Amino acid sequence: MENRIASLDPDERIYRKLVDSPFFQTYRRAFTNATGLGLVLLSADDEIENLDQGRHFAPFCKALNESAAGCQRCHLEHCCLAREVGDKAETRTCFAGMRETLIPIRAGKKTVAFLSTGQVFTTPSAERDFTKVADQLRRVGFKEAQLADLARVWENTPEFGLERYEGTITLLAAFALQLSDLLNRLLTEESNSEPQIVVKAKRFINAHLEEKLSLDSVAGHVGVSPFYFCKLFKQATDMTLTEYVNRRRIEWAKRKLLNPNSRVTEVAFDVGFQSVSQFNRSFLKYVGTSPTRFRIDGPRSQSTDIACSEAA
Repeated sequence: MENRIASLDPDERIYRKLVDSPFFQTYRRAFTNATGLGLVLLSADDEIENLDQGRHFAPFCKALNESAAGCQRCHLEHCCLAREVGDKAETRTCFAGMRETLIPIRAGKKTVAFLSTGQVFTTPSAERDFTKVADQLRRVGFKEAQLADLARVWENTPEFGLERYEGTITLLAAFALQLSDLLNRLLTEESNSEPQIVVKAKRFINAHLEEKLSLDSVAGHVGVSPFYFCKLFKQATDMTLTEYVNRRRIEWAKRKLLNPNSRVTEVAFDVGFQSVSQFNRSFLKYVGTSPTRFRIDGPRSQSTDIACSEAA
């Protein structure tokens, strides 16, 4: 586990420490128990199209995303919301009438993560109409039998009054400030934990993962001899340079494999592996499964041609 975390780039490592912290986990459980709402911490470093993985709290959202077509529609909503978030909480009402909120966790002017909650109705049931929702879902490929099942789940989804929801978001925004304080402490610890040569080398590696990286080229970039760099890097990370590079490439490949239009062969070469067989061996070693199996078992990430403006 320590090696896997050490293989991440600094921003990813900080995010992992933040989401695994007892402080966040304790608050998450208390928040869910008190409000009934889900709460997840999403990495802002991931490509925006992958930000929605694992965030479907409501029964209707889960049922909708059992279909690739539904995933397209919901995925679009979340991408639009993620792009709108600035330095404060942002709430969006989706095409199905459900509210979702993202709250940024920031270090200075940089957003490192988002708190995500919501996926609830704040409009009384008497004012909601599934007919319009069904019309939109038909346009992206839903069949009548699917719509009938979704209508039942939609109608049974609990309501969360608007005033209560807005009050909950205000409290959550206060928690986000506390998380930001923890984030800044973690960043301070991170900056003091590794020699600057190693930090500089990791930044160089992360910026050139798709290229051929040799010990000589990395050592030359940081201005030390290959022998000294090899020894220092091993002491600081408990990994060889080759192991670190391969782990980083595999983490990158995992994100790319979420795109169903990317072929495994293309992903292997895009992230810097010299052969598919080398990629497959490394993926199995660090992930515990093959790239093909990972794609089948992993979350879907679908493209869509529905414009953001339709979501309102």
